[in-house]
Amino acid sequence: MVDLRDDLGGVRRLDRERGFTLVEMLAALGILLFGITALLGALSQSVSQRRSTDARLAAAALADEIVHRLQHEALRLRPDAESDLDVEFATLADQEAPNFPGMTWSVTTTRDDDRPDLWLADIKVTWLEEGEDTSEEFLRVLPRQLPLAQRVLRFRAETTSR
Repeated sequence: MVDLRDDLGGVRRLDRERGFTLVEMLAALGILLFGITALLGALSQSVSQRRSTDARLAAAALADEIVHRLQHEALRLRPDAESDLDVEFATLADQEAPNFPGMTWSVTTTRDDDRPDLWLADIKVTWLEEGEDTSEEFLRVLPRQLPLAQRVLRFRAETTSR
C-alpha cells in the first residue's frame, strides 16, 4: 500500500487525481459551444418559420375579408341588367389591406357558362417576407347575385314606384 500522508499529517494526492487537464477543459468547452450553437440555430429557424406561418394565417384571414367585401361592396348591376344575375365586379387590383400592414391583394373572377349563377374568384395576397415578395392564392366560389340588402332595397323601390 502507498502511504498518502505527507510530513505534516495531511493527505497527499497522487498526480492522477489532481483535477481536469487543460485539454479536457477545452474539449468540454468545445462540446458545450457546439450544443449552444445548434440550439441557437434551431431557435432562429423556429422564429423565422413562425413569422412565415403568422403571415400566411393573416393572408387567409384577409381572403375571408375580401370575400365579404366582394359580396357586399364590389358587386353592382350592369347598366343593361335585366335580372339580378346581370351583375359585374368592380375592378379590384393591387388593393392595400388596411388591417394587414404590408399586404396587398388582387381579385380576378371567372365565369362558367355551365353555371351562370356562380363565379370563381381567384384572390392573390402578396406581402414582403425576409426581403422577398411572397404570395398566396385562394380560390372561392361566389354566388352571382346582388347581396340580399340591395335586392330588398331594389324590390322596395320598384313596389313603391307603382
